[in-house]
Amino acid sequence: MKETKPEETLQNLGPMISEHRLRRELRILHLTLAIIGLAGTAIAGVLAVWRWLFAYRHYGPAAIERWTSPALWTAMGFAVVGLIGLISIRQSRGLRVNLYAYGMTFHRGRQEETLLWSQIVYIHTAAVRYGLSSLAWGAQTTLELHTNDKRQVRLTHALTNLSSLAETIKRNVYPNLLAEYRRNLNQGDAIHFGPLLLTIKGVQQGQQFLRWQDLSQVALGRGLLLITPHEHSQGARMRIPANLVPNVDLCVQLIEHLILNQAENHTVTPKA
Repeated sequence: MKETKPEETLQNLGPMISEHRLRRELRILHLTLAIIGLAGTAIAGVLAVWRWLFAYRHYGPAAIERWTSPALWTAMGFAVVGLIGLISIRQSRGLRVNLYAYGMTFHRGRQEETLLWSQIVYIHTAAVRYGLSSLAWGAQTTLELHTNDKRQVRLTHALTNLSSLAETIKRNVYPNLLAEYRRNLNQGDAIHFGPLLLTIKGVQQGQQFLRWQDLSQVALGRGLLLITPHEHSQGARMRIPANLVPNVDLCVQLIEHLILNQAENHTVTPKA
């Protein structure tokens, strides 16, 4: 991929475009879980001790378990809730993403990453359901950025305006990647998109190969990348989970272009 220019130093990211922090409703949710959990644990714990003493004094040791078990189980339940809140607070502490003209910074706790746009080589998108937190934001898109020096940064809907953040990143990263893919295809080189291999003759997934002239369309939706051959052509439709395909938007664009051109020559100029 494109080499980082010497002048593109980590200290020279240019003017800031936008800042994205932890969503306010999530800060409130995490704090609420921690407070309710800790307070509930303390109250249930005090109640368990009182019931233990009451049972011991009035009914003897044999009755202690029956009298204290409900309060102890309640305390444990509140403790789990409080622990979830505390862990969430710790994991999201200082969460912030700043976007600049020539790159971005990612902050979370003591972790700090600086990424130049020219260093990002893959963008993975996936829909993730967040368990208990689905009460707050359900199944949402997650963005994973991979750099040419093997770093990974994961961005989720815990950040404000993730859709805008993702669009800004793609707008700054994709033009360079498109130019790189164009050069590779012009030279006759194959391009890997996760489980897919794009060549000047067609697209391959595992042992299945479809020629460009045999394809009808490519579509992206419902979490799947669908590559459909003509009715009269041999070969089955390819169905690939979109989260397995890095830079899936660029993959779709290149396939659309190659279908239209039917791979008649080795000169490929996909639209920017």
